[in-house]
Amino acid sequence: MTFENVFTDHWLPAKPLCADRKNGSYKRQTRARALEHAYIETNPLAMQSLIVTDHDGADADYIADLAGLPQPSWVAMNPHTRSGHIVYALKAPVCLTDAAHRAPVNLLARVEQGLTDVLGGDIGYGGRITKNPTHTAHMPLWGASEALYGLKDLAKALGDVGALPAPHRNAQTVLDSTVGRNVALFNLTRQWAYRARLRYTDFTEWSETVYAFASMKNASVIADEFSRGPMSEGEVAQIAKSIASWVWTRITPEQTEANRKRWAENLKKGRTARKNSLIEELRKIDDGC
Repeated sequence: MTFENVFTDHWLPAKPLCADRKNGSYKRQTRARALEHAYIETNPLAMQSLIVTDHDGADADYIADLAGLPQPSWVAMNPHTRSGHIVYALKAPVCLTDAAHRAPVNLLARVEQGLTDVLGGDIGYGGRITKNPTHTAHMPLWGASEALYGLKDLAKALGDVGALPAPHRNAQTVLDSTVGRNVALFNLTRQWAYRARLRYTDFTEWSETVYAFASMKNASVIADEFSRGPMSEGEVAQIAKSIASWVWTRITPEQTEANRKRWAENLKKGRTARKNSLIEELRKIDDGC
């Protein structure tokens, strides 16, 4: 079996955008109808199961092997130029909006950047739309049905060839990554939200304010710093909603007051312990004299 036999198990959009031309008019269709078109939506907005690198050179069919990387799940090529989309499918899809579990998103951004670098990917490719590998407009090269990878598998493979970007809290090492925008916007928004939360008592007002802040940062910081431009309004709304809900329930006036009391008690205990330790040291010195 090849990955063609399991392709639809890992292509997740429920009602994908699709079109017959790359720059055509995209419409949402059922999955079956979408697969009749040459270009289809890659991943759902809030979930990523496919990592796509847009290789504009003439060796999309063998560049991964040449670079020492694992076999792609598939490559959808232009039959005339042999450029195309090189795709790695993930064993476990990554939720891009889970405020409680950001480590997989951060690693995904680094893996995506590494693949873009080592496979000669187009840094302007937005990742939203991919070539439909089952359509006759493209020439598919299918990997084995087992060509399915964990994030750590791909990270290790990139690390082995020196192509995995180092971690960076502000996503400065992944400026050519689509997911890197998510990482940066999430960090900018959550850091502001932690400080701003106690100024709000109404959840609706809070949610609207978090979205407004995220939108502003998307239009300025993300648009200016990332090669793939700003995120879509839908993506920004998903991130803002996740942060607003998580921060609202965990940073409450009651919890903040309890934390402050605990910190004050810990500080007092620490001072007492240091004072007792100093007294004991002085006693030892006196005894030695």
